[in-house]
Amino acid sequence: MTQEYEGFKKAGSFSFTKNEMEFQGELCLKEAATTLVLYSSSSFDWHTNVDIFGILYDRSKVSLINCVTMSSSSATRGNELYSFSTIFPHFVIFGDQHISSSCQIIRELSFTVNDAAALFYDFDAFGLVIDAKPYIEDIVEAIAKQQGRKIEIGEYPEIFYFTGKYEILSVDTALGKISVTHCPSYQLPSPKGIYVDNSITINIGFYSCQSIDEAITSVLDILKFLEVIAGRPQNISDLVFWPISTQDHPKPLKVYWCMQPQCEHDDNSDKLRPFDLPLQAAINLDEFSDVLERWMERHNEWRDARARFSTAFAYQNSYNIDRIVGAANMFDILPACACPESVTLLPDLAEARDNARKAFRALPLSPERDSILGALGRIGKATLKRKVRSRAKIITDVVNDRFPDLELVVDQAIDCRNYYVHGSNAKLDYSVHSAQVQFFTDTLEFIFAASDLVESGWDITAWIKRGSTMSHPFARYCFNYSQMLSDLKKILE
Repeated sequence: MTQEYEGFKKAGSFSFTKNEMEFQGELCLKEAATTLVLYSSSSFDWHTNVDIFGILYDRSKVSLINCVTMSSSSATRGNELYSFSTIFPHFVIFGDQHISSSCQIIRELSFTVNDAAALFYDFDAFGLVIDAKPYIEDIVEAIAKQQGRKIEIGEYPEIFYFTGKYEILSVDTALGKISVTHCPSYQLPSPKGIYVDNSITINIGFYSCQSIDEAITSVLDILKFLEVIAGRPQNISDLVFWPISTQDHPKPLKVYWCMQPQCEHDDNSDKLRPFDLPLQAAINLDEFSDVLERWMERHNEWRDARARFSTAFAYQNSYNIDRIVGAANMFDILPACACPESVTLLPDLAEARDNARKAFRALPLSPERDSILGALGRIGKATLKRKVRSRAKIITDVVNDRFPDLELVVDQAIDCRNYYVHGSNAKLDYSVHSAQVQFFTDTLEFIFAASDLVESGWDITAWIKRGSTMSHPFARYCFNYSQMLSDLKKILE
């Protein structure tokens, strides 16, 4: 979250979207515990409003979006009535103008994430010249003329530089024009030294102006992609909306997201190696851009399945029953185009199915009757095992024998899931062989995400050949696969 709003607490006057009456209040920002407390000398229906506009006592403007009344009460002192209400806003937006949830005026937005520097590792953008004698004389001479004084050059001059190449990438997608840029900031040099800091921002330029909810959805869509490439969840910070404006230099709207997705990185959170990532934007710009474009192109169809993957993947090094169940279920909600086609039944089998369906429909309603009818309706449709196998084949078709017997692992993973969901017969003692349950979970998540990237244009073969320090979960899965497969076969024997 934006640092400047930590501990924020200010008073001001506030009014509702559909009512110009002003109320005094105090806004306190504290993530999910953010509150706006309003005071009034008359009663008011606090529950009828969604957005609240405020002007704080420092005259700054603030818009509170999608507000929910947490509590309200009224009382009297003598003959005077007073009332107050505690309200929770989902978003608090600061700027020189107010904005409501229904306004479609956001033409661009920007934000950053934890691992932006690794995701977009533009190594050559900043540099140091240790032996700067061949270059520094002309530079210092020009500065000396500007300053009107002599500047002496020492024995061992050094030059710290930024190339001035702000844009790392820019690609047109179904979402809008997505770009990534350097945003360096610095303090003026002094006898204390030189200070330059840099943040890398992800930007979306929309094809048409968006509402707040539409803009937030776009942020979450990109976040799902970045999390796969980084191999772990990301926190969003410094979210800014740029509204449409007639001015040459429109003013930004800074967004405080009260309930934004939050994650805590484990002890290895500072060890993500840029060269381990499946895609390297600053090194192979074309591949990254092509995959991003194709991934976004089909995101609307894949949204639910990818969201389920994101939920499971967020567990990282923590495993439980819910995770493997969720990792299997995400294949069931893939769009039809991502799964095998239904099987054409032989006439005798189709007739038997139809006769059985007719017989069971005639029976009184019961859970058992409905269960059989559901099973009959699934005859000929792709089973969960077939769906996962088909996604695994997308990978094995391009990496040859890198993952031998992957179908065996897939089948065992689905059997494990079925045991926890349906109470099916266990093929092994999952409580004893918990490492295999983790292996099954990793297999399902790897197949889902890797096949998605391969179909979007990822060169998985080149990535595997490149080697890795295993800071990305895909790399750890590849490294451990042979040993885990060998262990599985011994257990099954």
